[in-house]
Amino acid sequence: MNQRGIHATKQVFMALVNSYAACGNLEKAKQVVLDPNTPNNSLIEIKSVLAVALASHGQLSEAFLVYEQIKKAGHNLEPKAATCLIEELIQHNGELDKLLLLLKEVSDLDYWVDGCFKVILYCARNKNLSSAILLFKQLKDKFENDEMVMEALFDAVFSAIAASESTHLQIGLDLLWAIKDELDLMPSRQCLDFLLSACANARDLNNARLIWREYEIAGFPYNVLSYLRMYQALLAAGDGSSASLILKKIPRDDAEVCSVIIACQETYSAVDSVGEKKKPGKSKGREGKDLNTSSSDMCSV
Repeated sequence: MNQRGIHATKQVFMALVNSYAACGNLEKAKQVVLDPNTPNNSLIEIKSVLAVALASHGQLSEAFLVYEQIKKAGHNLEPKAATCLIEELIQHNGELDKLLLLLKEVSDLDYWVDGCFKVILYCARNKNLSSAILLFKQLKDKFENDEMVMEALFDAVFSAIAASESTHLQIGLDLLWAIKDELDLMPSRQCLDFLLSACANARDLNNARLIWREYEIAGFPYNVLSYLRMYQALLAAGDGSSASLILKKIPRDDAEVCSVIIACQETYSAVDSVGEKKKPGKSKGREGKDLNTSSSDMCSV
């Protein structure tokens, strides 16, 4: 290109960085930004690509050196690069302080929401409630007039909690109370559905009953899915008598619903076959109160 007098664009240098990195030659990738022909007006973008390339190949410390160079020059990482670094840090269980610092770098709203969501999930997995709430408050400030966006983000977070280990149930419950008390928002039906599933995973009878009451508080009528989830939670916790009462409320004219019921019964057959109630361990609900109630109380909700 030089011999032909063709001017190299920033895309050429970005391609060189990614090509060297893909070949495992990270030293060559770092030398690209030192080339005297590198366009100065695009140097930050090219360095941002280098930072991502280094991070994606396990060189997080080197990536942050490039990031620090960009900061010392009075610039910010490109938004896409910052969110990519956030993702790489999360995958390597990086420090929360660095994640929050990178998030502040992102000026583009779409990239910021993406990065913020990833950091909230990281906080939930690591049971860091205070940082998760702080980020939720920032989301509310940005989308206070768009309830649909907030609801979708909440649902995604609670979905991840429901799919994670049973030990994450408490952070989900804490987030529920924070949404109601600190953000002054009502949880969606999906949030409660996911939490009820998490209670089933944790075999937590007391908190399953607690979430069951939250449907009524939020003004959500019970439907087939909520009955199925509560049925599963009761079987999982060993409350066969209450599960039988819930079962009577589930319409069984749908083949898929019947399949779910059968799957629950087979999974927890040790409980269902004898119809006995295992003695659940006492767990603490909101404000540390003992939430044990009778089966009839729960089913009358």
